[in-house]
Amino acid sequence: MLIENPLDFIKNSNIGIHAVSPEGVIKYANQHELDTLGYTEAEYVGHHVSEFQFDKTCLDHMMSKLSKFESFTNFPAMVYGKQKIKYILYNSSTYESHGEFIHTRCFGTEISKNVYQACVLEYKKLYTGRLG
Repeated sequence: MLIENPLDFIKNSNIGIHAVSPEGVIKYANQHELDTLGYTEAEYVGHHVSEFQFDKTCLDHMMSKLSKFESFTNFPAMVYGKQKIKYILYNSSTYESHGEFIHTRCFGTEISKNVYQACVLEYKKLYTGRLG
């Protein structure tokens, strides 16, 4: 049972949490997400997610899945941090109401470059159905 205030739980989690509109605008980011990437809320929230994604194909793939109300798990991405590239493993789903995409529910964990590279290989195997 969750006794803590759910909003406080989200704001102060030690995992990055953000929400993106169907148009790709970041609507919310918790403090951990901001600290991980090195941005202030004003530098991040209200901006288009494409400003921060290194690989636009990766972003297109994520947003395509979410627009079809498909979730994804352990999706590796390179993101522009304020000081340097960050490697993030994302889990996301869509919050919808009456069949309308309202926003994403995205959770991200920073990983090392080596872990990122291994995850990319694994994800490609799963995505192309060649896992063996």
